[in-house]
Amino acid sequence: MKGQSGYQGLISWYSPVTVSLGGGGILLNIQEADRQNPALLGETDKQKFILDIVHYPADVNSRHIGWILPKNKRVYSFHYRQMDYGRFDGYDEDGVSTSFYSSNDSWLTGSVSSRSGMLSYGMSAGFFYSRLASEKSILMVFSFGGLISLKKQNMELGIALKNQGIILRKFNSENENLPLSCVMSISKKLAYLPLKLNLDVEFMSDTQQPDLYLSGKFILSESVFLRLGINSDKLNQQIESGVTKDLITGTGIGLGFKSGKYSIESGGYFYNPGNWIYGVSVEIYR
Repeated sequence: MKGQSGYQGLISWYSPVTVSLGGGGILLNIQEADRQNPALLGETDKQKFILDIVHYPADVNSRHIGWILPKNKRVYSFHYRQMDYGRFDGYDEDGVSTSFYSSNDSWLTGSVSSRSGMLSYGMSAGFFYSRLASEKSILMVFSFGGLISLKKQNMELGIALKNQGIILRKFNSENENLPLSCVMSISKKLAYLPLKLNLDVEFMSDTQQPDLYLSGKFILSESVFLRLGINSDKLNQQIESGVTKDLITGTGIGLGFKSGKYSIESGGYFYNPGNWIYGVSVEIYR
């Protein structure tokens, strides 16, 4: 997870697909396309139900339920996401223990996408509710995306504006900013390998240097596929703990199986040698 926004749930990973791609792979990730680049949904022609569960260190957990519905030359999707940060010990101003308190985020979104020739476009909108003990905040969040498909070159070019929105209710009177970002993506299917590569460059509103993501999807057989991903955090996360541990730090990997109308996938990401993020995804096609 990246960034220093108070609304961490807006930039968290809710699918093991995102986890295994190291937070990138935007043009390889239909599960979270509604919030990463809604235009990608315009490329699909199958109805799909999605269930994702991701476990973070310190007993932080996320859940995602999604429904993708192509209809009347458009593709609609509906999603519910929840991030549970756990329970914490409460203390008053004198350091005396009080009751427990909890923190969580809930995010309800809908999107619409369409395709015209080589161009796909889409947008999503939703409500984001964040709670820390008795403090609450409510946002209206939008994302917009465009995608150009170059069939002869086996390439796709995408651009997305993420987490645009309005704060309807603040936690407090202090200024609170959304983690706005612009992402440019390029993907290419290799001619002589069963591999599709993806490169994302993300410009965050609160950082000067862009974040880079390199990822890929290997088709091992008709029913088995593998995902891999690294990001520019890899250099920052490495520590002096041996060559092997430095090699896997900042790396995502996932394995999936598809049979008929069903698909199951697991993915993990080594945030650092002591912290492992992992999850499971189930998809049902109709």
